[in-house]
Amino acid sequence: MNKKKKIIIITLSIIILIIAFRMGYSYLVNKNKKYSSIDDFNNIKELVNYYNCEYKGIKNSKEENYTKDIYIIFSEDPITKDGETNKIFYENLISLISAKMERKDYRIIDENKQLTIRVKFDKEGKVGYTINDYSNYFENLKSLYTINNEKKDSTIHSNIVSRELQNIINNGWIRRNSGLGEKTSTCDNYDIYWNNGYKIKTINNKIYNIIFLNNYQGEVLQGVTTGMTTEDIKRVLGEPTYIDNSEIEVIGYKLDNIYAFFTDGEISVYRLDEFNEEDNKKFASLMTKLNSDKDYNSFLSELTNLYPDYSEYIQESNHINIKYPLRGFESNFGQDANNGITIYNNYQGNITEDISIDDVKNSKKLPANTYLNLERNLVFDEELERLNDELITRDYYDNEGLAKGEFAVNSKYAVYYNKIYKEYVFYSIDKNNPDFEIRVQNATGIYTLTDNYFVYGVTNDGIYVIDTNNMNASKIANDTGNCIIDRIENNVIYYDNTSITLSFN
Repeated sequence: MNKKKKIIIITLSIIILIIAFRMGYSYLVNKNKKYSSIDDFNNIKELVNYYNCEYKGIKNSKEENYTKDIYIIFSEDPITKDGETNKIFYENLISLISAKMERKDYRIIDENKQLTIRVKFDKEGKVGYTINDYSNYFENLKSLYTINNEKKDSTIHSNIVSRELQNIINNGWIRRNSGLGEKTSTCDNYDIYWNNGYKIKTINNKIYNIIFLNNYQGEVLQGVTTGMTTEDIKRVLGEPTYIDNSEIEVIGYKLDNIYAFFTDGEISVYRLDEFNEEDNKKFASLMTKLNSDKDYNSFLSELTNLYPDYSEYIQESNHINIKYPLRGFESNFGQDANNGITIYNNYQGNITEDISIDDVKNSKKLPANTYLNLERNLVFDEELERLNDELITRDYYDNEGLAKGEFAVNSKYAVYYNKIYKEYVFYSIDKNNPDFEIRVQNATGIYTLTDNYFVYGVTNDGIYVIDTNNMNASKIANDTGNCIIDRIENNVIYYDNTSITLSFN
């Protein structure tokens, strides 16, 4: 109950409100009178009506520690039939009414919707509120909506034909035991076995994702090869469990021990996580402890010790996100985040020591620091994110960036410089050539020579040429200067007031 009654903070001061009003709110629908600031409203009734809500009256509060009870009928429900909350609408109106209340705590009551909003000011004048005693009211509504609209993933049965995939599964997805062949290159945390026709991503010594490329020879599943159309795949495997057409057409299936997704002729396979009851008990204990001591730092440290196989760990100044797609949950802590864990429909087991995911579905009561997104499978979301990132990096560049040497492009490759890892990344535009990376410190820019060659400079080192046929870099000029390339004309590279001429056989 203490957690429920904890007041959350809206970081909107009265000054910000005035500025925001001058910019205008999209929710303001009454155009009969023009308003440029909060002071243009004569009273709360006028403000409420302007927001298209019905004002019913204001009375001295019936509850101790609150000065007034404001009775209204909100024009918007807290959550729509499609599961989208109107949190912004409610918070905007709460903030505007608060600007008229002169730092006096009050309640907003909508008897029709059975809502009681308790609003308090802190010592600095910042506004906080609860709705029906919940500080995370809208997040809870969203979670309850997902329970009622849970998507249950069906499982299909298909024989795995690929010898490589069979070997990986039989060896427990352990990388070193899987006999993958000869690696040709690495790109974006994937080891590429171009001659074998696949690439793999490894997390914590286990194969996390294997992607069968268009040049893979033979069946992957019975009757299914790379390069097949969506309709051909459906004729073999039936209607897909997962479908997305937002950016690129993706379909997917859940099998007995893998997920298989199909996009643009490629087949992306993830392992189906095997539930470990003992580890789940330890996780439930961590959640129980978090809900008791609220020590987020300790929770995150112990979580990553228990489960070191996260697919993503993002730490910024005010936010930490850790994803476990195969386990069906992610953890978020920080500003503007649903602090705690978000559970997806592929989660299994207990959430806390005394509450399981099945308990939550049946009772529709959530433990603290827990949010639900049961309409989504986190493995599928991970695949969509991977494809979206690939689509952007493989196809995006502009003339200004090309002129500055920030990236380069020819008919085969688009090349980018990754400033974090200090490496040039080569993406095959048509996927008919292997992607690869070349580590380069102190790079000064990269430029196109031909369809097979790129050139770049390195400060206090020299000028290099990359042959994309063998994915190697060769130094063509030693130089201790800046090594900034000015331009390239007729295979003559101009840099630092000098030049070098290249000849190709």
